[in-house]
Amino acid sequence: MLPNFYICTSCNEKLFLPFREAYYYLGSSPIGQLIRNEDLFAIPVRPAWCKTCSNLCIAEDIASLRDFENACGAVRSGKPVEYPLETEHMDQDMAISKIQSYLRWRMSRRHKPRALCCGGHDFLYTDVEQPLFKHAGCDFGSMEPQYWLPGSHNWQGPGISSPADIRIYDAEGELLGQLTWHKREENKWDTEKLSYPRAVEE
Repeated sequence: MLPNFYICTSCNEKLFLPFREAYYYLGSSPIGQLIRNEDLFAIPVRPAWCKTCSNLCIAEDIASLRDFENACGAVRSGKPVEYPLETEHMDQDMAISKIQSYLRWRMSRRHKPRALCCGGHDFLYTDVEQPLFKHAGCDFGSMEPQYWLPGSHNWQGPGISSPADIRIYDAEGELLGQLTWHKREENKWDTEKLSYPRAVEE
């Protein structure tokens, strides 16, 4: 679970994640055209401090191949898993299909995890006890996560009454674009192209 924000223990400055979700796009249609919802796979993420951007972000959370194999075995035997995808409320056939797709992706993945703000590899996960991180301009405090319990809501989801602007990436974590409008009748998304602000060395 991602924190809602981080707050400095000294000056109470708050830092927020610029975005909280992202998807791998594993389909074949060009970005800028409609893409199928079933070709989108939620990226397992953790909160991180990007040393390149000097800011909070989310970063890919890529566990070992063994973890993916274990998840696949558990789902096949009817057990729910939380990583790489929450399957507790899924139909078993759908859960098996999704986890198998994640396993195939993990087996072909070449690069180490990226910070999804800039695509760089120089970042620090912030959901661990140590090391603590500080924000610019404060020499005394450290940043601590704050969580709110989710509440009920009844508004329309992203992409229905306003553009979703949810980032999508290729299988190696390279930014491709973003989802904009959801075509519910077709179960597809309008997309527009995006790219990282600058080239990042591997």
